Amino acid sequence: MSNDTASGGARYREFIVLALVPGIVGALIAGSWGLAHWKVGPVFVNAGLALLATLFGGWQRFLGGFQDIYRRKITVNVFVVVALTATVAVGEFRPAAIIIFIMAVVGGLESYTLDKNRQSIRNLLDLAPQTATVRSGKGEISIPIGRVQVGTVVIVKPGERVPVDGVVVAGASSVDQAPITGESMPVEKFKGSELFSGTLNLTGRVEARATKVGADTTLARIVHLVESAQKTKAPIQNMADRFTVWFLPVVLVLAIIVFFATGNIKTAISLLLVACPCAFAIATPTAVTAGISNMARRAVLVKGGIFFELAGKIDALVVDKTGTFTLGRPKVLDVAAFDSVPKKEILEMAAVAEKYSEHPLAKAVLSCAREGKLEVPDPDEFKVEIGRGVVARWKGQDIAVGNEEFLRAKGVVLSAQAGGMISDQTQQGRTAILVARGTQAAGLIAIADEIRPETKAAIGWLQEVMGNHNITMLTGDNPAVPHGGWSFSPKLAGLKS
Repeated sequence: MSNDTASGGARYREFIVLALVPGIVGALIAGSWGLAHWKVGPVFVNAGLALLATLFGGWQRFLGGFQDIYRRKITVNVFVVVALTATVAVGEFRPAAIIIFIMAVVGGLESYTLDKNRQSIRNLLDLAPQTATVRSGKGEISIPIGRVQVGTVVIVKPGERVPVDGVVVAGASSVDQAPITGESMPVEKFKGSELFSGTLNLTGRVEARATKVGADTTLARIVHLVESAQKTKAPIQNMADRFTVWFLPVVLVLAIIVFFATGNIKTAISLLLVACPCAFAIATPTAVTAGISNMARRAVLVKGGIFFELAGKIDALVVDKTGTFTLGRPKVLDVAAFDSVPKKEILEMAAVAEKYSEHPLAKAVLSCAREGKLEVPDPDEFKVEIGRGVVARWKGQDIAVGNEEFLRAKGVVLSAQAGGMISDQTQQGRTAILVARGTQAAGLIAIADEIRPETKAAIGWLQEVMGNHNITMLTGDNPAVPHGGWSFSPKLAGLKS
């Protein structure tokens, strides 16, 4: 089934649960009341409408109650079934229908909210393409992802998402792995490198041998684990069942006493109906659902009620960096000159060389040049070496932009001063790309993930609540990044240790 079909089916189910069932039950109740109020038709017609509303809207509740009785368990469903059955037995169909209507509305809202959260998680599967490109006797062909088997060699071109988990057997590229690993910077992939389904190939063409396909891929397993966790109820949601174990027998005894004291069966049934823990049955799930929904509106996905309840007992917090503390996009933070070359000239050379590159770091350089009001002319010549850097010719000079290894391979000599500046940027958790003109290293451009404006205030609030040493940032950053006594880099939030 395609993702579009699954999405359409989910929306259809949402409509059924949220609108149709409570709507029909409400319409039947209104019809029953109208016939009785204006005395239209025989009594059994309006009574039948109310009974139909009770059975139509509450059949799942009745079924669950009878199953619990069969299993010899006293639960809220059992209490509801006993109370509603007794109410119907004495001919009070409309009160029973009204109780069912309230439960149907609340149940529909709960299902709708949870389905929205599940859909947000299922959307992760949209990252995985539905087709894969493979070799055949006729060249390259596209086949459905379901036909790809372990061992098949798939071809991933620039701008395409990786369809399977696999290992690169040919080619080189830069890959955005943020959806899987949370890494903000692209990861260079060469022969032997591991690829994950759903990640984005940025620059080069690679061929990869599939090691995991379908439901076995890392992406599919993440989605499955989250969806499974959502089915787990919070302990507080079982409180009503524990309460009912002793409450139901007590109420039944009281109802019998009232019946013998008054001789009126309806009075006894009224006691049973009033004591029915419908509020317990709907209040706790509604509160949990409302909380999860509120968090979802704030871009926080809670996997299920049990995790929502456990949040109040947290004494330690592990936080992802990319996309949480940061915006998940590279930004130029500094331009440094090795000699007397003006910083503006270094940025201009880098921007010209990177103008035709699709690499995210190149886009960060070009964005910085635009912010600095620099004109970026076209290079006379341009060549990219995947995972290493770019070479361009401009104004009769060769310009090289890339990592330290790339520039050394081009005959560029790096001074001790340049090495120290590169090391300093690395110590700060930044990516340093070097700029050379001919065989002369001109300077470097430091790039890092952009920090969210609200990060500092958020960390300050967390420290007030949890203390300094109970917050850990989980990141794939360079191990050399200083931590200053914190579990996360104080430089990230501008804090002091």
